[in-house]
Amino acid sequence: MKKILKIFVLSASFFAFFAPLFSEEFDSDILAKPHRYFEIGVDSNIAAANNLYGIKDVFKKELVIDLEQISNDLKDSGFNAGFLNQEQVFLNLNLGSRIRFSAFAGIEASSHMNISDDLFELLGSGLRVGETKTVDVTGYADVFANVGVSFQTIVNNYGIKITPTYFVPIVYVPKSTATGRLETSSSGAIKASAESNVDIYTAVNMHDFMEDEKTLDNLSLDAAKILSNGGFDLTLELDHNWFHRFNAGLYTRIPILAGTLNYKMSTRFWASYYTEGLLDDVLNDELPSPEHGIGWEDEETGEKETIRYSEETYKAYRPFKLGVKASYSPFGDWLKIQPSLGIAVRNPYSSDERIFYPEYSLDFRISLVKRIFNFNFGTAYQSQIFQQRAGFSLNLRVLEILAQASMCGTSLMSSFDRNGYGAMVGVRIGF
Repeated sequence: MKKILKIFVLSASFFAFFAPLFSEEFDSDILAKPHRYFEIGVDSNIAAANNLYGIKDVFKKELVIDLEQISNDLKDSGFNAGFLNQEQVFLNLNLGSRIRFSAFAGIEASSHMNISDDLFELLGSGLRVGETKTVDVTGYADVFANVGVSFQTIVNNYGIKITPTYFVPIVYVPKSTATGRLETSSSGAIKASAESNVDIYTAVNMHDFMEDEKTLDNLSLDAAKILSNGGFDLTLELDHNWFHRFNAGLYTRIPILAGTLNYKMSTRFWASYYTEGLLDDVLNDELPSPEHGIGWEDEETGEKETIRYSEETYKAYRPFKLGVKASYSPFGDWLKIQPSLGIAVRNPYSSDERIFYPEYSLDFRISLVKRIFNFNFGTAYQSQIFQQRAGFSLNLRVLEILAQASMCGTSLMSSFDRNGYGAMVGVRIGF
């Protein structure tokens, strides 16, 4: 437990180390005029969601758990949970609409977990004699630090933006699957087992921290080595004014060079249970105890090993993205309707780990009193989290403050049930 706690503290410290350094990843309209000639800013975006319970359920005086209803609700997708965090600091230099530069640095983290619907079917409907049920739990996570620059211009009424980004993988958990199995026989015997192997790749040797050979103060000594293991991707955006007040174009992020993690932590969770006859055991008050454990045990020496550390290289990319976006002002600049639709691919060059998912957004942006007061209402599915969002910004030219809140979920309907929440805040200062 102490080692697991130290991992948690160290992971949180990674966030604290990089976070001071989210705005939209792709500009909704790169033909729009900039707000300032020069500005510096900070954005922070966080969201967490699932498709079963929300915060409103936690604070209920009486929480009713209807297993049969849960089974019906989750019969197609199972239980899903997701987390997203993006932090960014940036500097923009806008020499008119045709020459615009930007430099930025930040960190982004995400994680996802799924429990197959077999578990909830088992809890809701039970298990027939002689039947076997298998339950899978899958999960993956990543943390990337990034730094980049962008150049934006307008050529023949085409808006063009090019953003090369250097990214460094800090923590990467490939898609892992834990499998549980429950069997019954006509004789009354019940056999249950579960096992999971988890591999976590890191930018630094975690063994040194776990064994107290290093402290967080020593992290700066590894900074040069960490930063040298980065990868490279290229973001391209193209917008065109197709007719009056309607702009539309394409966007893509192309992973080119993988980032490298040189260290690996592995652990194993397992459990098993067997009884010849559950009813007899209950009547005789002789229920057998389940066996469970973490890690491995040497058969010869009996020595237990909770976490294994090794030096092993893993190549990680940020997701590939491709899509279309548009901006339409039907009644003037005070109202903009901005949709986008695309696809994303996690681990795009790995046949074993490749994960496809769609992304979309639809935002209505209202600007009042010379764009001083700005409001945003929208819906989106990004980084595998659905969002129903509303935001506000106050633009006083030299100072702009942005805030946005969202109801989130890992399914469309659960995002309306407030099964998760998100928040985004940002500040810009300039002239």
